[in-house]
Amino acid sequence: MNDDLPIYSDDDLHDLLTYSISHGPCYAVVSVAGEIDLDTERAFRAALTSALAGGVLRLVVDLAAVSYMGSTGIGVLMGVRRELAANGGSLVLVCPRGKVAQVLKVTGVREVIPVAASMADAVGRWAS
Repeated sequence: MNDDLPIYSDDDLHDLLTYSISHGPCYAVVSVAGEIDLDTERAFRAALTSALAGGVLRLVVDLAAVSYMGSTGIGVLMGVRRELAANGGSLVLVCPRGKVAQVLKVTGVREVIPVAASMADAVGRWAS
């Protein structure tokens, strides 16, 4: 047994992912920070689900402060996109950086979910 391996409690895992939710006139924004992986997938899914409560059909996910996104995060995004599209809504990702941006490109997510360079560009998609 290796004594150098970290041991995480459930409380520690919540520290790996934080989020905030805000609402605009016809959309919601979920700003996420930390890592989106198997350990934090449930919290990420709950954040997006919470933002959509009350019938919101336009969602922006701000990924500027996300340092890592694994396949479980991609799965959550694709599921939310599918749900929104089925109800006439849409999802936009904003400001992915570094490895997160690379993962979105390599997996083809950028071909399915629009990615905006700024929050203004993201919400501007719905202006009119």
